[in-house]
Formats: sequence, structure tokens, C-alpha cells
Amino acid sequence: MSSDSCYILTTDTEDSMFVYSIDDDGQKSILVFQKFEDAQRYVIMLEEDEEYNVGEHVELEVTEVPLDSALEVFNAKGDTYILAKSDDLFIPPPTQ
Repeated sequence: MSSDSCYILTTDTEDSMFVYSIDDDGQKSILVFQKFEDAQRYVIMLEEDEEYNVGEHVELEVTEVPLDSALEVFNAKGDTYILAKSDDLFIPPPTQ
């Protein structure tokens, strides 16, 4: 397995940490970014979109984690994920 890092979006409460996910055709999928800058840009887009609560009620952080460990945990928990490669552009989906 790879020892590369990846970046996920997280939010903390007093009791636990949550990983941000998007609705991907009715299924929740975790965005996993290869590059810190891409993850950071995605958070900024969420903060600037008035339809999202990010920045007002929810603070998202870009968290660096080992790629192989993250994918292993997601697979073990049955979570789906989208690997955002460095040449991919992800824009927050419209809210419903």
C-alpha cells in the first residue's frame, strides 16, 4: 500500500470528529483529496455559498491523513468515497 497522504474535510464537536461527505446520486460519499490546496479551495467554495451552513454554523477543517489508512477505514466501515485527483475540479453540488 501507499504511504502517501490525502486530505479529508472534518468538523469537530466536543465528543467526536465527523468526516464531511456529499450526496452522490442518493448515496453519501466522502471526498478524499490528493492535494491540500484542492481541499482548501473546496472549503472556501462552501463558505462563500450562502446555501451552505459552512462558516456560519459548521467549521470545516482540512485534515491530513495517510491515504492507505483512510481508505482501509472507509472500506471496513462500508463508506463510499470519491478520490479527487490533482487534475480533478470539484465544485459543491447545489443544495436541494
